[in-house]
Amino acid sequence: MPRVLHILTRSGDDLAASIIAETPSDATTVDLTAPEPDYAMLLDEVFKADSVQVW
Repeated sequence: MPRVLHILTRSGDDLAASIIAETPSDATTVDLTAPEPDYAMLLDEVFKADSVQVW
């Protein structure tokens, strides 16, 4: 199964939340609205993913 990465760039995005809820449970979500995002981990996840969705 393809690895999906969701990157959240704004909080409270209802469209993103509804689409993420419909994706397989093994999809990874990284929230860049967090106080101190882990950009090193994000970079690793981008290269592991088959598909990257930015919201």
